[in-house]
Amino acid sequence: MNDAELLKRIAGGDETAFLVLYRRHCDAVHRFAWVILRSEADAEEVAQECFLTLAQRAASFRPERAQLRTWLLGITRNLCYRRGRHRIQEDAEAAEPAEAPEIEAAMIRNQTADAVRKAVMELPKAQREAIVLFELEELSLAETAEVLGIEANAVKARLYRGRELLKKLLAPSVCERKTV
Repeated sequence: MNDAELLKRIAGGDETAFLVLYRRHCDAVHRFAWVILRSEADAEEVAQECFLTLAQRAASFRPERAQLRTWLLGITRNLCYRRGRHRIQEDAEAAEPAEAPEIEAAMIRNQTADAVRKAVMELPKAQREAIVLFELEELSLAETAEVLGIEANAVKARLYRGRELLKKLLAPSVCERKTV
């Protein structure tokens, strides 16, 4: 069943349809909220608020204007900025021991992922949002522009500047691995 049909059911009070849409889109909403807020707890709260908004406004969604995911990410962005919280919170994840031959490969993968994650978080807000929506959430240029409330050409400019800055931020990490 597609999103538009599920929304009609939600507007009629169908809880099962709501759960289907929630499961379909909750990860994207949560990830985007986390990128903006940099707090797991705040991202969870925003995701809940976003889906509460969906439940309350299901009848007002117009599928001819946007995809549901685009609409939800726009709501998420607005909720994040209404909170006014843009605090940086480091993730403290404990590393689990790996098998001896796999330790080095796992460490390199983790270092690479951490370096990319940190570099993305160092980008200016506008570039970070564009990169996350376009590259990670795989929205089209038009959808990314709609979520951000800007023209597609402005998205292209943010993506270009963001990618260039990522190259500079990640260059030391690449050099370190080559010399090891």
